Amino acid sequence: MNSTHKAISLYRSLLRAHTKCLPPAMKELGDAYVKSEFKLHKNVEKEEQLSRFYSEWKTYLDQIEQTARARALQASGITENDGNRSKIYSFGADLDQSIELNDEQKVQLENLRREAADMQK
Repeated sequence: MNSTHKAISLYRSLLRAHTKCLPPAMKELGDAYVKSEFKLHKNVEKEEQLSRFYSEWKTYLDQIEQTARARALQASGITENDGNRSKIYSFGADLDQSIELNDEQKVQLENLRREAADMQK
């Protein structure tokens, strides 16, 4: 893959990732920054400098996509540790329905659920 094709492919991937993974205000800022940086590096001829430039942007792209995947999994109640998926404890959803909670325990459980939901936002 030649340098121009590599640059265009990476550039498009970054803009797609911004659209898919970032909130609108961050997308706008990220897109402007990517466009500016790629424009500034358009005429760089040193292969070593270009290689480093592409490598750093690829790392950034991987981080955005990984963060988006983690958020999506967490929102669905799943966590991923070293490639192994497991269900996040859902603060009482796994309790046997035959267990009776007193009013204080029910309030505490509801508070935990609310706090967990707030942390996911």
